[in-house]
Amino acid sequence: MPSINMIAPKLANRRRTERDIRRMVAVVVAEIVVAVLCFGWVATKYFSTRSQIADLDVKLAKLAPVIKQIKGYDQSAAEIKPKVELLQTAQRQTLSWYDTFDRLTQSMPVSTYLSRVSSSIDASGGKGITVVLGGVSSEQSKIGEAMLRLYSVPTFENVELHYTQEQTTRGGGVDFEVAATMKGSVSKKGATKDGSS
Repeated sequence: MPSINMIAPKLANRRRTERDIRRMVAVVVAEIVVAVLCFGWVATKYFSTRSQIADLDVKLAKLAPVIKQIKGYDQSAAEIKPKVELLQTAQRQTLSWYDTFDRLTQSMPVSTYLSRVSSSIDASGGKGITVVLGGVSSEQSKIGEAMLRLYSVPTFENVELHYTQEQTTRGGGVDFEVAATMKGSVSKKGATKDGSS
């Protein structure tokens, strides 16, 4: 029988298998190295993030009293807000009355004096606040001049003369009463009959 030499193909096959195994081992080692590097990177990120969280927790613990204090201030501000708004409204209304009285004193001509100032709210809700002015003047023409000046006061409208009456005693003169409606300087809601809020 003829002899066939099978050693050379077996050796070639074996070398090829060893080469494939070495390649496979190199690929596996490369994958392990990449996996270890990825795991190391993830672990580093994880621990650095945990460290940052721990630092932020410490800062938050330090800031907790300040945050509590700020919340207390916010709550106090919310409780005080209606009072502040009421105070601002009262201040506006007071300044409105102050301005009205200041203009009222400038509207009185020489030798015309006010002896009574009152205010009332129309119960029907039609006119609003009416200011009634009573006083004494030296002559009728001064009362007319005072009424004309009252028309120039921006807070007044519908100035009306209620009456004039010559004085027979106290050295003469003319008693008068004039009424003027105010232009919405004080709201009707929350105001009393005498005009005070």
